[in-house]
Amino acid sequence: MKFFTGLLLLLTVGAFPLRVAATLNIYTEEWAPISFSVDGKPDGLAVQVVQEIQKRVNNQDHIKVVPWARGWKIMTEQANTVLFTMTRTPEREQLFSMIGPVAVGTTNFYALKNSQLNISSIDDAKQAKAVGVYRSSVEEQLLMEHGLTNLAPSSTPLLSAKQLMKRRIDLWCNANLTAPSILAEAGASIDDVKSLYTISANHLYIAFSKGTPSEEIDKWKEALISIKADGTFAQIYHHWLPNDAPPMETERIGQ
Repeated sequence: MKFFTGLLLLLTVGAFPLRVAATLNIYTEEWAPISFSVDGKPDGLAVQVVQEIQKRVNNQDHIKVVPWARGWKIMTEQANTVLFTMTRTPEREQLFSMIGPVAVGTTNFYALKNSQLNISSIDDAKQAKAVGVYRSSVEEQLLMEHGLTNLAPSSTPLLSAKQLMKRRIDLWCNANLTAPSILAEAGASIDDVKSLYTISANHLYIAFSKGTPSEEIDKWKEALISIKADGTFAQIYHHWLPNDAPPMETERIGQ
């Protein structure tokens, strides 16, 4: 009887294989206050949102803070990889799956307060001596597509902010959500600069690489919906961005 019971169990497991939650490689970047590290530990608006999602889907994988270029490379090469936050673009929708948004802002050209530059389009930025931009970011990709050859890529947005304050670049391309924190870390203030031109809206998502199980992505999406529904998301959002309205809709886009 024990033999037949064991055989039946094996046949049942074979017919209906148990699903084990995927181990995920989870990456984010130094981009305060959305994500950053403190004493080697990740923190920030999006980090706290992801950590809350992890609690609700019972995922204990560690979040690693890496340069965006490194995270991007891993995302394009390995399955079961999460990278946040990622600006939504049509091109990226073909490469990844994304859930969100977890934050919404704008991408702007910033200059020093006393700058004489007049910028009313992306093409106008070609007149600048140098435009600081985060290496491998959506901003760099966009400006390259517009034919800008005067880009000064840096490994972190902080380096670009410091270059702007030291007048080594004329313009800095960055999101309005993170500019104040980055400038403060550079020893300056948002009052020391001015926004010359808004390039586009900036909708930020949690991205999943190709090959990540669809059911895993859906679990994360449902957890994000519940976080927004019960007020947890708004509480996190207002802690980091007290003057901004949190995006309360949730969608899954891309692959």
